[in-house]
Amino acid sequence: MRYISLYIYHFVYFLMVGAATFLPKFYGEIGMTDGQIGYLTSVPTLVALAFSPMLGSLADRVSKKRYLLSFLLLMMAAACFLAGRCGHFLALLAAISFYTIFYTSAQPLSTTISLEYTREIGKPYGPIRLLGTVGYQAGALLVGAVLSQSLGSLYPLMGAILVVAFGITFTMPNVEGHQHSRAKIPLTTLFADRHVRWLYLMIFLASISTQFYMSFYTKHLGDLGMSNAVVSWITLLSVIAELPFLYFADRIARRTNIWNWLLIGMAANGIRWLGLAFSRNALPIILFQIPGVTVLACFEFFPSLYLNRRVPVEQSGAAQNTLSLTIFGAGKIVGSLIGGQICERTGIPALMAFNGAALLVCCAILWIPTRKLIQRETVLKIS
Repeated sequence: MRYISLYIYHFVYFLMVGAATFLPKFYGEIGMTDGQIGYLTSVPTLVALAFSPMLGSLADRVSKKRYLLSFLLLMMAAACFLAGRCGHFLALLAAISFYTIFYTSAQPLSTTISLEYTREIGKPYGPIRLLGTVGYQAGALLVGAVLSQSLGSLYPLMGAILVVAFGITFTMPNVEGHQHSRAKIPLTTLFADRHVRWLYLMIFLASISTQFYMSFYTKHLGDLGMSNAVVSWITLLSVIAELPFLYFADRIARRTNIWNWLLIGMAANGIRWLGLAFSRNALPIILFQIPGVTVLACFEFFPSLYLNRRVPVEQSGAAQNTLSLTIFGAGKIVGSLIGGQICERTGIPALMAFNGAALLVCCAILWIPTRKLIQRETVLKIS
């Protein structure tokens, strides 16, 4: 039952994540400018930065990690119901900031619980995360079907889903915090490993363009004249390639090293952004979304597995939380805040094209340093 509950939890939680992809379009519906959307998607993350290190360390110190996850989900649900009642920009910004404080730690915490438990019982993690992708797709379809005319009830819908996820946490595995009742390890020791530092740096550079895309792509599709229903189907088809990948992901991860995967992800997404920048119809948009599987694979899934193996178990929660903070925190602040201000002058397609070119250049520059990291890890394995 504990193992099955991880599948159920990921499906339900990612219903909310799929629904949340419509938030930029919702902000556009209520009259927010691109610059204001940039603030709404980045300033809350900046606020969350002050709390995330504490919550990440707490994940390794609580007696049972699922108790902390329950608390985070409950706070997120309360914030969603509050945001649904906010019509003024500043009030909405405050409610979203409160939500984001807990959101940035909830997903990495559930990842930590799942990775540790599956390693303990000898089961793969990929199929569990696969059901999360199915939930993501279902969440996008749910919004397209239920809120096809207006997204006004989007935040209350997200809050209701989070309440269900909160209930499921009480059936999840009792994974302990490995620093509970033991000597506390400072968070700074996590960064003593040069390879871990490089991992976070490369993911940060790659995440800037991804977070700009996540903050503006549904609004961009709306600007092209596409309805909520059409956007939901594009979102569904855009992530369909994740399903077979996640089923075999644990085996795929062993075929090469993390550094090659990071470079592959950068190159694939550079091409993706350039293609989306010049696409105006649904079919080419869907085709250029196919490389989007590399975002999950190269910048979330494989790094999670890598950190789970390389980092001491006493800092597993902090490591996964820092990974999430790098992607959805630092990357979002730069991609959404600065991107929102720039695209008010250039437009979304122009900045997306720039992001694609910049990512390809970044990939070429990082080629040599990653070769050295691969050689060093190979020597360590042999010795």
